[in-house]
Amino acid sequence: MEKLSFQTKAKNLLILKDKLKNAKILDVVITSLKEIFQDKEEVFKKIASLNSKKLIIRSSSSNEDSLKSSNAGAFLSLANVDVNDKNQLFKALEEVGCSMPNENDEILIQPMLLDIQKCGVAFSVDKDNFAPYFCIEYDDNGSNSSITDGSVKNAKTYFHYRENDDIENKHMQQVILLLKELETLYECNFLDVEFAFNDKDELFCLQVRPLIMQKKINLFNNLPKEALQRLYKRFLSLQEPRPRILGDRAVFGVMPDWNPAEIIGLRPKRLAFSLYKEIITDNIWAYQRDNYGYRDLRSHPLIHSFLGIPYVDVRLSFNSFIPKTLDEDIAKKLVNYYLEKLYKNHELHDKVEFDIVFSCYDFYIDKKLEKLLKYGFNKNEIKRIEFSLLNLTNSIINIKNGLCLKDIEKSKQMFMRYENIIHSDFSILDKIYWLLEECKRYGTLPFAGIARAAFVAMTMLNSLVEIGFFTKEEKNDFLNSLHTISKTLSNELANLNEDNKQNFLKQFGHLRAGTYDILSLRYDEDFDGYFDLKQKSEIQSKKDFKISDEKLQKLEQILKEHGIEINAKEFFNFLKIAIEGREFVKFEFSKLLSKAISLIEELGKYYEISKEDMAHLDIKSILNLYSSVYSKNPKDKFLNEINENKQEYKLSLAIKLPILLTEANQVFGFFANYTHPNFVTQKSISANVALENEQDLKGKIVLIYAADPGYDYLFTKDIAGFITCYGGANSHMAIRASELAMPAVIGVGEENFKKYLQAKKIKIDCQSEQIFCL
Repeated sequence: MEKLSFQTKAKNLLILKDKLKNAKILDVVITSLKEIFQDKEEVFKKIASLNSKKLIIRSSSSNEDSLKSSNAGAFLSLANVDVNDKNQLFKALEEVGCSMPNENDEILIQPMLLDIQKCGVAFSVDKDNFAPYFCIEYDDNGSNSSITDGSVKNAKTYFHYRENDDIENKHMQQVILLLKELETLYECNFLDVEFAFNDKDELFCLQVRPLIMQKKINLFNNLPKEALQRLYKRFLSLQEPRPRILGDRAVFGVMPDWNPAEIIGLRPKRLAFSLYKEIITDNIWAYQRDNYGYRDLRSHPLIHSFLGIPYVDVRLSFNSFIPKTLDEDIAKKLVNYYLEKLYKNHELHDKVEFDIVFSCYDFYIDKKLEKLLKYGFNKNEIKRIEFSLLNLTNSIINIKNGLCLKDIEKSKQMFMRYENIIHSDFSILDKIYWLLEECKRYGTLPFAGIARAAFVAMTMLNSLVEIGFFTKEEKNDFLNSLHTISKTLSNELANLNEDNKQNFLKQFGHLRAGTYDILSLRYDEDFDGYFDLKQKSEIQSKKDFKISDEKLQKLEQILKEHGIEINAKEFFNFLKIAIEGREFVKFEFSKLLSKAISLIEELGKYYEISKEDMAHLDIKSILNLYSSVYSKNPKDKFLNEINENKQEYKLSLAIKLPILLTEANQVFGFFANYTHPNFVTQKSISANVALENEQDLKGKIVLIYAADPGYDYLFTKDIAGFITCYGGANSHMAIRASELAMPAVIGVGEENFKKYLQAKKIKIDCQSEQIFCL
């Protein structure tokens, strides 16, 4: 069969009309402004031959749909044009013709496709990096243009690995067959196809054009099927029961519990990923849960690397929120309830501790636990769950000898140990080893505990609003009265000048936008990139929180009624200590981590390895040198591992997996889950869009991939608001936005984030929970 060549939009459809087997093409009439001006009647005769009352009139310029530029949406298309209204018909033809640069440019006329069931766009590869996936986005609300014009609210997206033929969904199978046929006809693997299904399940091809490949990374050959098959088998093997783990199925997600997608990103380089595992998610996380009265899950790593993408073992996480005193049979029943609820409500993947798990006691817990009656729990079992949560919570909030206070005291040793290490005569390698060891012992271990206490504090505080004791405003007044590191940073910046710049850097210079990323510069390495001395931020005044004696007595009564073993003043003291402490200890442990990362860069220089390459080295390879002497130069070992890890990283860039992995077959094909983001404040703003690394951010909505604490500097830039790709309702950036009453949207998901990257201006309506590209 002779290879087809890409021509104009209209000619492509005309040529395909008699060749295409897996889809239909609507009848085609082609004209131009020049033809219309020469002979309107002849043009009208051609249009009348379509035998359709309603038409769609589209541009088909030689300046669009080429191999160099698509110019998608640059020229006009008009739908539902009435063929019987001759004046309106020719007005529409002329409007479309005049939207194109040349009077000879083609105007494409076709019958209007009625009774549309699904309409969308399909790519034969990922349009941004050419990863080997069929990518199909569609709308099933009857619109013929909602995907292409961006007006769709709940688009459905399907991804399918090209080398796998097992496609369960009939419509997706038909579209993929169409894509494969077009690939054969054009001998091209990089296609952009518009399609529609009518109510008779007939598939129509509405447009074919080549994907623009210039200036894009090409990962088409970077994902061998064998790699996905290994992941498929590993997922199945992880379904088997593990020691001390309850629950009938294993589920994996990128956001539940310690939120790796938010902190290190969805596709982190090896050093960042391995550092996160080393100082938190391999062991520390489980020690903390055990210390705080939850099930003992030591030896179980929380996060797995699925071809370079960090996935939380959600079944393990759910187990870790079960009080260790709870009866084993009830505990198993509870874990299975959690798993089933998440399985049926994927959109809760980043809100599991708010909407699924009962991880502590609060003043509204009896109402929350009532829902378990519908899921086979009896009143006795529910009472035992409530009692175990109460005992656990009392042990956490005890203000005199509670775990939270002990962890804060322990964390205060960090500064001394940090100073001792960096001023010692240790080698660079030994300093890295001990900075990370002390970071774990006196930093992340107590931080994990204080963060747990802070979550308990916020849950109890929110429940005071739920029972009507506090209004939302009173709750916010209390939070605004707290003294946090973030407020200190903002106020220091408000008074920053050349004279006090060094003092500022001495205190905050270790911070970096990507806390675990060696390629992310520290504040003291790129001050001008982060800050502008000419641009002053507002000083955040500390507001006093006052509560009447009468209300304090009422709270005293509430605490007694619920069996909370501290008084009202101690309760507020706990809230303050836990919430302020979470930020303080995170800030302090990041000093040790940041210094270790800087020394890793130095170690790379010693071995003549760039930091770009060191970013691909596993931290274990460095730490192992502390207790091992090899016969060969470590440089060779490092370089070999770096090259291997670079290849793995390319594979992770190419792979597509769902944010919540619940079935083995999703490794090869899946529908992307609708992500319901977290809106902060009730405000509405419209502003131009800026990326986080741009210089001029004033008055703009800033797009941030993650919600890492290192991005605090953005609050000094007088931004209008921000949107993050990943992040949860309890993330650092969500808390900061709430504290500053700044409109923000946390965790919109990858597909939505890509759309916002293309927008010049965005409106955020937090009250209606909507984002509009303007």
